[in-house]
Amino acid sequence: MSSDDIIGSDASLNAEQLRTFVTILDMIIPASDDGRFPSAADMDVLSYIVKTEPELLDTIRIELDRLNAVSKDLHGMVFGDADGIARQGLLDEVRGVEPQFLGGLALQTVTLYYQDDRVMEAIGLEARPPFPGGYEVVAGDLSLLDPVRARGQVYRDVES
Repeated sequence: MSSDDIIGSDASLNAEQLRTFVTILDMIIPASDDGRFPSAADMDVLSYIVKTEPELLDTIRIELDRLNAVSKDLHGMVFGDADGIARQGLLDEVRGVEPQFLGGLALQTVTLYYQDDRVMEAIGLEARPPFPGGYEVVAGDLSLLDPVRARGQVYRDVES
């Protein structure tokens, strides 16, 4: 692999791998016809995987290469350039051989997708962290702990 084939830094994929990766993301979650929802391919899924589940990256590379090799053998082109029916058939085959690859990729993709502000707004939610939800918490106001203190002791004393 030459340096011209490398895309990214931590998550290097060559051009064929990247094309296939983006195509799979678009198959996992395609953009909506009305444009309200972006495709998963519009998200930075690869960087997210590097941060959250870096051990999945080696599997992704191996499976992308395998998918491209099978696609070239059967269709004479890399996965990303094959037609939709051929791509779906190839993914179904990979899912049967290596279910963890697509399962892990789909989980990471969906997790990132539903954190994206565009998606949150498209489904009618406010694009913000879920907590504290706009509630202002006064720093140092220990009276907020009164309900917890009122419960009393919820543990057993143990002699040391």
